[in-house]
Amino acid sequence: MSATDPTANDPAYALGRSPDEHQRLQEQAALMRPLTTRFFRAAGLAPGMRVLDVGSGAGDVAFLAGEIVGPTGQVVGVDMDGGAVATARARAERLGLRHVTFIEGDVRTLDLGGDFDAAVGRFVLLYMAHPAQGLAGIAARVRHGGIVAFHELDLDPDVQARSYPPDDSLWSQTGRAIIQAFACAGVHVRMGPMLLRAFAEAGLPVPALMHECAVGGGPDFAGYSWIANTLRSLQPLVTKFGVEAPPLDGLAERIRDEAVARQLVVWSPPLIGASVVKP
Repeated sequence: MSATDPTANDPAYALGRSPDEHQRLQEQAALMRPLTTRFFRAAGLAPGMRVLDVGSGAGDVAFLAGEIVGPTGQVVGVDMDGGAVATARARAERLGLRHVTFIEGDVRTLDLGGDFDAAVGRFVLLYMAHPAQGLAGIAARVRHGGIVAFHELDLDPDVQARSYPPDDSLWSQTGRAIIQAFACAGVHVRMGPMLLRAFAEAGLPVPALMHECAVGGGPDFAGYSWIANTLRSLQPLVTKFGVEAPPLDGLAERIRDEAVARQLVVWSPPLIGASVVKP
């Protein structure tokens, strides 16, 4: 492969590709669903559209897009993880979603045609060695006047606390360990704020931007399990790179109990959405 090959030197998917990770992706999707729904609707997804979902994983973003475009539309999800594609196909069949299909492969090299009304993705570009180059290839699959919309994280390693009061909570300690593990793996941890430049380098107009995070507190917030299971999926990298991290045993419960006892408000890293209408 040449140095300009869009598939060359991608960081490995840091969270692994096990059935437990596929389950974590579904847990994450439930937590992030309201944010991504608002972003997709603001970007212009509408009934009847044909949508390409990049890095579809266990299928949740494709299902969300499928709900927006409805049965008169179509969603094609693409992912390199064959196990995730199998999971997504089985879920689509159980849900009776005939207008949502999945293909195994790399979206940058598959022959998918160029007639999509929109291309979307969540937490995808951060794993590409050359995000702008990958984005340009993805945008080429979209018709003129179509939509390109990507939702990415800002895993800022300089943010020391993501809870309030801002004492060093177990939530914040877990978040810092996750970000450090991602950074050590070569992931673009600040892909969210990099989106504007990536769109420009991909030859796209200046995107509309949206910034939100998942926030919660009390005993029933789903984020406690999500952050603990994210660290669990990253444990091989935590060990490999010697990242200082809280013990995994009962971590979700310990984060929850501390949050309840201290009446903490906790929040995820920001999700930044960027969307354009392709000229």
